[in-house]
Amino acid sequence: MKEKMLIDKISYTNPIKNINPGIKFTLSMMTLVFLLYTGSKVVFIFNLILFNLLLLFVVKVKVKDLLKLNFVPALFILTTVISLLLIKADIWTFLLRSFSSIAVVYFLICSTPVIDLDYIFEKLRFPKIFREMFLLIYRYIFLLFDNKEKLQNAQEVRLGYSSFKNGMKSFPMLVVAILKKTYYYNMNSIKAVESRMGKEFIFSHRKYKKIGFEIIFILIIFAINLYLVVKYNA
Repeated sequence: MKEKMLIDKISYTNPIKNINPGIKFTLSMMTLVFLLYTGSKVVFIFNLILFNLLLLFVVKVKVKDLLKLNFVPALFILTTVISLLLIKADIWTFLLRSFSSIAVVYFLICSTPVIDLDYIFEKLRFPKIFREMFLLIYRYIFLLFDNKEKLQNAQEVRLGYSSFKNGMKSFPMLVVAILKKTYYYNMNSIKAVESRMGKEFIFSHRKYKKIGFEIIFILIIFAINLYLVVKYNA
């Protein structure tokens, strides 16, 4: 959850948040296609370095925050490595492809506020019901975890987790309280829909910077990736 809150904070405070999200989405998706298509370690290393540098010096993610963000994915990747060792697969290709792809995805979500992702969904003609559900689910994730933190802190102040026995009693109470909050938020959402007489949300987007040098940057990255793929996949 802390990683989610960290990503959300970065996405709303980074220097390039006002750049058209379509530009960042195009760059990210284009790069992911190259990473999935090729098996060249040179392509993986190039994009791994490039997008981590973009995160550090353009998006302005702190080194310690970047390490935190990569910690959980790294655990999952390393557990997969164990099974790859048993079948004697190419581990380095797997690792480089995984971490370079993670860097690309983090670039997109750390530089683009969630509300701006709806702009991309609209351009891709996603159904409005999907867009509504996406925004509501994202919002309620934070609300529920915020309530979980408050309830858990209240239990800890009352020594609810001072021993294993107390912890076993407190945890079910915490789960029940969270479920009650979930029901409460659900009922409020239903009332909100009824107050609109079932009408759809009105989606609005803020103004973004005019597209300029970003296009040139994307074309350069595309050309470099294409050159590397053609050269090292031949």
